[in-house]
Amino acid sequence: MLTISRLSLFLIVAGIPGLALAGPSSHDDPRGLMPVAPPPVSAGQAPCGELPARPLTLPDLVDVALCRNPQTRVSWASVRAAAAGQGIARAGNLPTVDLSVGPSFVRNDSFNSGGFVDSNGQIIGGSSSSNQVNTSASLAVRYLLFDGGGRAARIEAADARQRAALALYADAAQGVVLNVVTAYNSLLANRAVETANIANVAFARQSRDLAAGRKTAGVATSADQLQGETSLAQAELTLIQTRGNIRTAAAQLAVAAGLPPQTTLDLAPPAPLASGDMLRRGADALIADAERLRPDIVAARANVDNANANVRAQQSAGRPSVSVSATNTLSAVDTSIDRNSGVVGLSLAIPIFSGWNQRYNIASARAEAERQTALAEQTRQQAGLSVYSNYVALDNALASLVTARALVASATESAALAQGRYKAGVGTFADLLNAQSALAGARQQLAQNEFNVRTANAQLARAVGGIGEAIDGERR
Repeated sequence: MLTISRLSLFLIVAGIPGLALAGPSSHDDPRGLMPVAPPPVSAGQAPCGELPARPLTLPDLVDVALCRNPQTRVSWASVRAAAAGQGIARAGNLPTVDLSVGPSFVRNDSFNSGGFVDSNGQIIGGSSSSNQVNTSASLAVRYLLFDGGGRAARIEAADARQRAALALYADAAQGVVLNVVTAYNSLLANRAVETANIANVAFARQSRDLAAGRKTAGVATSADQLQGETSLAQAELTLIQTRGNIRTAAAQLAVAAGLPPQTTLDLAPPAPLASGDMLRRGADALIADAERLRPDIVAARANVDNANANVRAQQSAGRPSVSVSATNTLSAVDTSIDRNSGVVGLSLAIPIFSGWNQRYNIASARAEAERQTALAEQTRQQAGLSVYSNYVALDNALASLVTARALVASATESAALAQGRYKAGVGTFADLLNAQSALAGARQQLAQNEFNVRTANAQLARAVGGIGEAIDGERR
């Protein structure tokens, strides 16, 4: 049964300003708004560190990926940037204080009508000049008392953007987890196919040797031996190709975990195959869980809140605002003339006409709110379709696995019977080759189908928004 993951709980709690996001104050974050470390995706997630000095399980690889994969770091940087935006919006609740200090040099040259300029360009008679140094220091304080709700709307919009950023981080983190699971299952599936192909090579060699022995005994033709050689070569070629696929899959898993592609990973045996318990809850219950847990739906709803807050912020720009200000200035001229002046003022600003700019800003914000509302509904519908599609895919994968197991059992018996009949001289080599080919295909399908079930289970958990619980279920 799915429960609320720590990351999902974090997203819910993060809707309360100042709760769960608050970190220690610092020079760059005096309000303590910026989160320090990402929330865990699952309850059992290990802290970041070096690779464990033991064979790695799937949860180990997931923990490494969440620490090292660049996608999570990119998304987390966006969360911290959005948190800084909260601090910027809240700055409107505090006054602004400006201090200006500085000297200025002033020179005055003057001459009256009695003076003249000689041929050298010098003023003769009736002239005067003066130099002085003015020094001033001014301290100004300004505070916005009322702005028609714009300040509160901007804070609300910033909080909504932070919720959206957190949800997008959660979505990216769950995507990283699914990528690791898919790459892990692909590698193990190819290894299982390799084991099946080794068995196919051994069976093909037995058939070739049997045909060669019967030819030597004069009871079979050269065509049987040549067909046996061809079948063995084809089985060996398939084995070589599978081993190449294993190397590629291993590199893909390493990269998914945030490691160099040439990293050699020592993997522990996989956990027992899940039984598909999620199917027992039914598609309707899983879709309801998705609407509550999926990070992209949380982000879409936060974007709607942000857009609605922006509408109110634009509306406030056309309303009167009231500010209070106080300024004190100290000045001196050549240290001989000192002056101290103070001003306190209350100002009312009333927008009258701006070329209808404000009206169009409001119209644009309302259109954006309508767009985000439609996108949120689209996201919700797509989430339901994703859950249902993956629900059907898991059901089909489980059914296919049952069929594949039955197919291997019957193909194994048929191949053994065909080999015995040919050895006894009552069956043809063509029958043996057909049975051998059917067994090889059945083995490969079984190996692939088992890991198809594992991947489908993870994809359904991802579609619901609870892939962290699926990973915790495999921790040992």
